[in-house]
Order: sequence, then structure tokens, then C-alpha cells
Amino acid sequence: MKTLLIILTSAAVGAAACGSSATVSTAPSPAKCAVSVTAPQAALDPAGGSAALTVTTGAECGWSAASDVAWITGLSPAAGQGAGEVRFQVAANPTPSMRQGRITLNGVAAQVSQAGVTCRVEISAQSQSIAASGGSGAVDVTAPAGCAWSVSSSAPWLTIPSGPSGTGNGTVTFQVAANSGAARLAALTIGDKTFVVTQATPAAPQCNYAIQTSAVNIAVAGGNTVVNIQADAGCSWTAASNVPWLAVSGAGVGTGNGSVTIIVSANTGAPRNGTVTIAGRTFTVNQAGSCAASLNPPSATVPIAGGAGPSIAVTIAPGCAWTASTADSWLSITQGTSGTGNGTVAFSATANTGSVRNGSLTIAGQIFAVTQPGTCATSINPSSQSLPATAGSGSAVAVSAAACAWTATTTATWITITGGASGSGNGSVTFTVAANTGGTRSGTISIGTQTHTVTQAGTCATTIGPPSQSVPAAGGPATSITVTAGTGCNWTATPSQSWITITSGASGSGNGTVGLSIAATTGPSRTATVTIAGQTHTVTQASGCTYSITPTSHSLDKDAQTPPTIAVTTAAGCTWTAVSNASFITVETGDTGTGPGTVKYKVTKNTGSGPRTGTLTIAGRTFTVTQSNNEPE
Repeated sequence: MKTLLIILTSAAVGAAACGSSATVSTAPSPAKCAVSVTAPQAALDPAGGSAALTVTTGAECGWSAASDVAWITGLSPAAGQGAGEVRFQVAANPTPSMRQGRITLNGVAAQVSQAGVTCRVEISAQSQSIAASGGSGAVDVTAPAGCAWSVSSSAPWLTIPSGPSGTGNGTVTFQVAANSGAARLAALTIGDKTFVVTQATPAAPQCNYAIQTSAVNIAVAGGNTVVNIQADAGCSWTAASNVPWLAVSGAGVGTGNGSVTIIVSANTGAPRNGTVTIAGRTFTVNQAGSCAASLNPPSATVPIAGGAGPSIAVTIAPGCAWTASTADSWLSITQGTSGTGNGTVAFSATANTGSVRNGSLTIAGQIFAVTQPGTCATSINPSSQSLPATAGSGSAVAVSAAACAWTATTTATWITITGGASGSGNGSVTFTVAANTGGTRSGTISIGTQTHTVTQAGTCATTIGPPSQSVPAAGGPATSITVTAGTGCNWTATPSQSWITITSGASGSGNGTVGLSIAATTGPSRTATVTIAGQTHTVTQASGCTYSITPTSHSLDKDAQTPPTIAVTTAAGCTWTAVSNASFITVETGDTGTGPGTVKYKVTKNTGSGPRTGTLTIAGRTFTVTQSNNEPE
């Protein structure tokens, strides 16, 4: 708010001389009733309000006050006697110009000044968005009467067809040209206010995408599958897996028609399905499960008196559901009639009052054989034997059972009973075993009331592929290594150097895959190995060496005195050479190096008629030598 001084006018009112001493007057002397007025010392606020004048005069002196302008009102009191204060009201000043008025007391005028209203400009909005095709808009301007304002644009595409300036209230119209490029913005400056105009970029062309098929079925061992993509020319797409056991080979990005390879890990659990999002489409992979169960122990013999049998441990992959049941009335399941993943089954048998009997439990699709002796006790010799991994026959098992009938059975599919499947009294049982291509395994033959255990050695020959690979200096995920091994054959994967990380498949059993990640290098090429089940996979990483030289050039006089040393910057272990490409330049020291180093060179005297230029090639970089034929200035 502008502040102006109020001009204060004060005057004294004179009076005639007093009468003779014979005359007594009760009225105050006119000379004693001079009035002075003190008004506010600053210009009053343009918004109006109240203020006061101070009146100074004799106590017996009367006075009256009046305003000479309509905007000064409410004089209180309008008349009085003696010293005092006159309060008054000032109306708001609607114009930007200062105005003045007077309040007169007994002919003495006090001048009152009121500042003009500040020219404050307000706009109806601060911003507006316009489509890429262009268009127009308007902004309402509010300002006090008499306040002038103007409008300017910050960009040529934003023009002002009307209202580029005005006084008091008004409207500004603007026009926005069509936009064929990126989104943009500009501003209109209206008085001291900013109005922002934003304009969108033209809509991108519609892209159509399709994939060759929406689903595929993959075996439990996993593998790769290729998905072809159809896309409009210039339309980009991405491919990303939504589950950890599916991986997209490579970067997973492309433009137009293309294809992606999906890598499916081996499944050691229940059947599963997962998805990969390709060009906005969903590709589903359905993978078979591995829900084969094993029982421990695989069979049992219970006492003649019956009772609880041994607990049976069920080993099966997580997520695989199973049930346990029996068709034999003398057997009952007391715990674990069903489950998911690993679990335990408990059972009991009733007392046997007859001959030996055999029953079974069906658990997760496996048969658990139960034998209960009867009044006929059976003995066998030997009770167990070990056989090599190759196919062949086992030793005959002698059976002693007096006159009791007996049978010989096995639940092991790799054991075949070739003789003595049943008998009465003494006898023998013969059998053969299939070749074992996996780990060591055991099976049993139930003979009467006895169990004959067969243990067969395993053969765990393992192969890997590929045997080697090369990776870039930038590192990152490497090609997965496929492990082929027999069922039950355990293996581990161990890198020889810390810059190789096993990301998956650090250990396994049977077929599997080993995933690798390679650290980036800024040094020379390097080689390391990953040992998998005794096999060696070699990883060779390209050189990551980079080089720079300082300085990159120098100018010499004709005598070439003391050329500067050239610094070579590179990582430790990175080799380099320095050679001259001009006959008058010779590498003096540093023609070869490893890691950071320096190069010194010399040049012969220039006896020619003009300057000459030559170069050195140092660590693949060019160093330029310019030699004059004159003395340096």
C-alpha cells in the first residue's frame, strides 16, 4: 500500500479585544478559543476504516465539525467543547488514485488523504489443457476500475486473438495451434499472473498383437518352447514371466513380428501351470508333475498277537496329495488315511489264530506289504544279499517251513521271482534283478513269515551340456547347463572362481539344470570352470579392458626437445602396446605394458621446409605429434 503524508492545516481564530473594566462577560475570550487540529500522519488504507482527529482548545471553548466529501462520514462527536477527539469513518477507495478530503472545525480545516487501491489482477483459472488438434480458450480477468493490464505469450503456437490488454475487468481469448510433436506447454502472463496452457501429443497409432498359441504342455523334465509373435510394423512388445520356474531367454523385447524362447525348469513336485505375458497376451505353460512316492519301510511283519505295526514314512513332493487304504479286514489304518506332501501312516493288525497270512496297504499308489506269522514258523537262509549294478540272478534262498505252505512275493519292480513263488515245507526261491542305471537301491522278497533283503549297487554316470560357453564382459545371466543323471543319482555344482555365481541347481538328484550368473569385468579376458557331478563346464569371459591416454597430442619445435610423457590409463592386467606411425617418431620406453603405465617418445630434428605431423598408436588410441620447422616463439 502506498503511503502518503496527510497535509495538516491548523489555524487560530482571532477575536476582538475585551470591553472596558466596567463590563463583565461570562463568555470565553475569542483569543482563548483558538482551535488546533492534529490529524493522522499517514495516508489512510484504501480499504477504508476508522480514524480520529485530536482537537486542542480551551476547556470552555465550543466547536463543531463537518466533512466536505461524501466518503468521510460518521463524525463522532460532530460538536463539542474543549479539547477532545473526533472519530470518523472512511469508505473504501475503489480507484487506484489517491484522494483527499477535509474535516473543518470552527473554520480550521484538516486535510485527510486516502491511498488508491492497489492494481491487483486476478484470473478465473490458472491452467487449461488443449487437445493435440489445437483449439481456443478464454480467461476472465478481474481488476479494480482504472487498473491497466496487458497479456503476453511465451510461445508462438499460443496466440492472443483478442484481449491483449485492458483496464479493470475483462476477458482474454487465446488460440492454440495443432501439435504434431511431443507434449508441450506455454504460458500467458496476464498482469502479474501466469496462466499455463498444456497440449497433449498426438495419439499413438493403434498396435495389434497376436501370439501363435495361447498354451503349451511340457514334460516333467522341463525344456524350451518357442512362441511366435505377430505385431504391426513399428509396434514394440515385451515378454515377461509371471512365475519363477519360467524364464524368457534373452532380453524379451522386440518390434514387429518376432519370437521368444521360454525356458521351463524341471518339475520335482505336483503338476503346475504358470504364465508368461507376451505382447500383452497371456501364454500358459502346463507342466506335468512328479508325484511318485516312496515308503519307508516298504513292508513289515507284524506279530502273531497283532497290535500296532511300524510307522510308515511317506516321501512325496510338496503339493502331491495321497491316500492310504487296505482291502484286508485284519488290517486297519489308525493314522494318515490321506495327506499332501510328506507324511506318516500308522496301522494295526488283529491277532492271527490261523496260518501265516499276507496283506497290504495301498499308500500313495505304492503297495506296503504286511506279513503276519501263523502257527507255521518259517526260516530262510540267507536273510539278505548284495548284488552288482548289472542285471543277473541272485543266490537261491533256502526255505525251512516243515509242512507249512508259503509263498514268495516282492513289491520291487526290478526283482523278478523265477522259481519258488510258492511251496510247502522246505524249498528254495530263485530270482533275477534288472540292471540298475541309478543310485544304490534295496528291495525285499517276503518268503513265508520272513523277509529277504536285496541290495543292488548303482551306477551314476552323469553328462552335462554344453561343455563350455563364452560370455561378454558385461556379464549377467549365462546359458543354463543341462545335467543328465540316473534316478537317485545326487550331484552338486561348484564354480572355481568367485565371479561365477550358481543361481539355480547348486545341487540335485537325477536330471536337472544349473543356472549361472557372471559378474562384469573391466579387466582382461578370463576363464574359470564349474564342476558338476565330476564333469567340467568351462566359462570364458571376454575382455572388459578400456583405455585412455593423456595428453592426446603435442606440438614441438624443430629440435623436438623433451617431448612430454604420455600416461596410459587402464585396469590392472590389461595389456597394451605403443607403436609409431611416422618415421621421425620413435617410441623410447613403454612400447608394451600391462595395467596403468607411461610412454616416452622422441622425434628427430625437422630439417624440412615446413611443419610436419605424425601419430603414435597407444593402447588403440591415437596420439598426434605436430612439429614446426621454426624455433618456438
